[in-house]
Amino acid sequence: MKIREIIIKYCDNTEKKGNGLLIHSGHPSEEIELPELFMHIEDWSEEPSRKIWRSDVHQMVVIKEDGKFTVYEHVRMSGYRIQLLDLDEMYGEKIEKDLSELGDVFAFVNHAHRMNKRKSGTPYITHPMDVASILIKENASTELIFAGLLHDIIEDADLTPVDIRRRYGPLVGDYVNAVTEPAELRQGDDKVSWKARKEYMIKSITRAMSEVKMLSCADKLANIRELIQDLEKDGESVWERFNAPKNEQEWYYTSMLEAFAAGPQNIADTFVFKEYKKCVEQLF
Repeated sequence: MKIREIIIKYCDNTEKKGNGLLIHSGHPSEEIELPELFMHIEDWSEEPSRKIWRSDVHQMVVIKEDGKFTVYEHVRMSGYRIQLLDLDEMYGEKIEKDLSELGDVFAFVNHAHRMNKRKSGTPYITHPMDVASILIKENASTELIFAGLLHDIIEDADLTPVDIRRRYGPLVGDYVNAVTEPAELRQGDDKVSWKARKEYMIKSITRAMSEVKMLSCADKLANIRELIQDLEKDGESVWERFNAPKNEQEWYYTSMLEAFAAGPQNIADTFVFKEYKKCVEQLF
């Protein structure tokens, strides 16, 4: 039986939480066999009566405890811990340990971008620092925070998705790859390829999972904040630094706003989205 059929048959209650999280629950009178894509995780709970399964493919966690069957849908993973109240203690211990590794990621990114500058002339590392800071304030997973630091490294440094996966794991690598424009679209003249690259990213983010949308939104928020600051300092001449004029930039930023708010994996209720929306309205 497919997981959606199981939810319909055995779960008679559904709650909607923040960031699109859905909690389906019920008290089935018979034993439920989960699909093969669900993996039993023994180390998530020391309570013998509580059994937990996860599926990265479905973005779901299933908990069976004392006759209650609960499915958490659109779950945000973090190092095989989940942001749920009944696992918060274990998650809290894990996040503190993982963030201690942030210095290593920063050093790696700083070295990779050592020759890069922003359009304003400032060292490039300031941008991934801004993105990571936004994600930390959003209480994002450590993998997503790491991806925030690393998100431009494939496009701007001599590194590949394989390099990222080997060093920081498949999840971080997947996040970074999801917000990276394809290599074939980055070839040739930047001004000629700009529209095609942006159209690709809009379509990709529209159907992306919420974590990827949050990563991309944090990137765009950092960019647009910097752009507003540069306009206040240097005036309208700032637009001449870009590969497309102001009206095209407006199209792109507005289209990305719509992409972040699209579909069941939307992030419209997050702080990062609301801040980005304010900046788009302020700028255009």
